[in-house]
Amino acid sequence: MDQAVLERQLLKLLSLHAPVKARKLASVLADEFGLHVDRSDVNSALYRLKSGEKTSVDSSYQWSLVGHSSPNVSKPKTTESVVVPIEPAQPTITFTPEQQSIIDLDPFQHLLIRGQAGSGKTTVLAARAGRMLSAMNKGSLLFLTYNTALCAYVKNAFQQAGMKGDIDVRTFHDWSRVAAKELGADFVGWINSKSRTEQLKKLIEEGRDELGEHRLYDLKASPHLLGWWSDEIAWLFGQHVTHLNEYLDIERIGRGTAIRVSNEDRRFVWFVFELYQEWLEETQQEDYDNPAGLILRALMEQQATDLPESLRYDHVMVDEVQDFDKSWLLAAVKIPRVSLSLAGDLAQKIYRRSFTWSSVGIQVMGGRSRRLSASHRTTRQIMQVAECLLKDNDVTASSDYTVPVAPRKNGPVVTRVIGSDPRHSYERGYEHIAREFKLMRTTTVAVALPFTRQLYPATKALEKLGVKAKNAKGASLGKFGGGVVVTTYHQLKGLEFDHVVVMGLHDAQYPGRLLEALPEEDRPDEMNLMRRILYVALTRAKQSVTLVGSDPFCRFFDDIPAEFFETVS
Repeated sequence: MDQAVLERQLLKLLSLHAPVKARKLASVLADEFGLHVDRSDVNSALYRLKSGEKTSVDSSYQWSLVGHSSPNVSKPKTTESVVVPIEPAQPTITFTPEQQSIIDLDPFQHLLIRGQAGSGKTTVLAARAGRMLSAMNKGSLLFLTYNTALCAYVKNAFQQAGMKGDIDVRTFHDWSRVAAKELGADFVGWINSKSRTEQLKKLIEEGRDELGEHRLYDLKASPHLLGWWSDEIAWLFGQHVTHLNEYLDIERIGRGTAIRVSNEDRRFVWFVFELYQEWLEETQQEDYDNPAGLILRALMEQQATDLPESLRYDHVMVDEVQDFDKSWLLAAVKIPRVSLSLAGDLAQKIYRRSFTWSSVGIQVMGGRSRRLSASHRTTRQIMQVAECLLKDNDVTASSDYTVPVAPRKNGPVVTRVIGSDPRHSYERGYEHIAREFKLMRTTTVAVALPFTRQLYPATKALEKLGVKAKNAKGASLGKFGGGVVVTTYHQLKGLEFDHVVVMGLHDAQYPGRLLEALPEEDRPDEMNLMRRILYVALTRAKQSVTLVGSDPFCRFFDDIPAEFFETVS
């Protein structure tokens, strides 16, 4: 619909129905005039009219004509961004010519750095940041990561690389929260996947009441649908799908085939999706899988396309970019004034997120796309096992995939500790850790388990054997400096340790327990993801890897040659 026509229609409807929510106005346009207009289009038009002082919105996100608004019109709040100072240090790293050539590239264009695990991507980004700020003797720089553990690790990398100057190191979620508040958003907090699922139960019932029965609404007959709904909502946020027509046209890459969704089905999904967005808006919360939504929506409400200068930086760097979503990068590309540098490796993609560079407006062709061709962290013996985990993985067919190169460093073969049953395997694993690492203080040993609930029992079991172990996630893990730390597989991402012990590798648990709830058709994609998670875990190690489980052992290691292991049973 023409923008001016839509605005005239909305003004007429507001004179009759105010105060009213955007979704209701969209319904009226459809029911009374036969015009399908997405809620997001209605919102955009209402905010345009608001900027012209023709409409107003109250704290419940109900719209009125000016002069008929609620007294509780929300007022913008501002939050100052916090810059983390990095103390100057003398460089402790010697870079290879390949790494140095990337560090020295001119800072006036976008840059993509690809490289396998241990190739030094994060360290190269850190050194490049230091060079930019010291060479120009001015400027601002934002370094974005996925989680708090990486933030702490990156700060240490800056110090090791001889960083001089101030730099803002943040998770993307933290940056979006602070930036959105400065843009005037009333943000209370994040909604996690568990809370999202609970709310979706209620909204699906609303959908059933309003639209009638539908197979995707029948949660009693198909309880597994609730997990599908939660994942579909997260996927819609990640792909920044804002209009029904986009959803009808888009290819649902990565969403599996067990539940097939026709265009008619998508209309029923979209109805619930809009209800969920409306609920988030009313409660001033945001879905954890939609941090970019805070920014993109705040800009829409202000009828702006660019961030204000106060929220921009001269240079932006994004580490582990393969685990960012399309919507995240759509927001991130708005931040830099001068350059955007990205580093990633598809083999280390451990979340179901996807994008193409062109879809987010990033040009990284030719000399602005560089590869780091070797691993300087791990050993040849560890990498030959890790590389087998990627055989026939879905990411290896992509042109962005970096084929691992065998490291030059040698070390012991990978150890397998196998118990007679799961309980016995854990006991043997803890005994192995006590025997090999008990007296280590400055050496770093990561003990990784599949699930968070296992961390506390594992820490206590090690303490009974005289091992001083720390249970850590997030920033405390990123700052870990020596001894034994207990954490999850996922938390190892982006970090490095002298020794890594991967526990819980009895097939009934990993992957068995995680696959049993999935339809048969969707299991191959899930197994590809789980293989990459183990690849990441193994390649965190600088010296040795130990795998702990019971027979039948994790199926992902079945086809790896026996000579690659030393098995203790």
